[in-house]
Amino acid sequence: GTVLQSAPSDRTIILTAGHCAYQYRDGRIGGRFAEHALFIPNQVDTRGDKSNEICDDDPLGCWVPAFAVVDYEWTTQGFPHSVPWDYAYYVIRNDPSVHQGGFIHEGQPELSKILEEIVEPLPIDFEWTLAENDDAPGEFTHGLGYSFNRDPAFRYCATSMTTKFGIDTYENLWLESCEMTGGSSGGPWMTHVDSEGRGTVVSV
Repeated sequence: GTVLQSAPSDRTIILTAGHCAYQYRDGRIGGRFAEHALFIPNQVDTRGDKSNEICDDDPLGCWVPAFAVVDYEWTTQGFPHSVPWDYAYYVIRNDPSVHQGGFIHEGQPELSKILEEIVEPLPIDFEWTLAENDDAPGEFTHGLGYSFNRDPAFRYCATSMTTKFGIDTYENLWLESCEMTGGSSGGPWMTHVDSEGRGTVVSV
């Protein structure tokens, strides 16, 4: 997930994939939201040997979301027809009580426990569209995330964005040379990334 720049002062917004927050189920039973969600930034520096729920293992610790938001269409259609709506937002209150652990905080208790004050929020461009034609590749894009097969290593790829039809009715954005696997799908795709790793989020 990615901390986003947002206007409300009482909350921090996390962008992730829809399937990281809500599981679709066909029939009258209906789907359900994840029941034990944690947001753990900078997990690459964990003291554990892989991802876990021990917040003291991670440098900044964990934050407990208040709730998640998904598109209505994500809740009513199964894969692959739900793919266009595979995004979600977790909302975290700007309250120290929703923070747990963090071994950096042990030595520096004065550090903020408000998520958006200790993790730099990134801008998101809701109006972005892929400019692509037959004569030029798509916009150069960085994809970031944590792949299950390299857990807990932080990975990224950087290539020109293209498109691919996963199903006949929807053309997916596509990073063809990217070899990240499951687990990274909630990570950001960013354009205009500078030498400090800052860029603008345009997709997940």
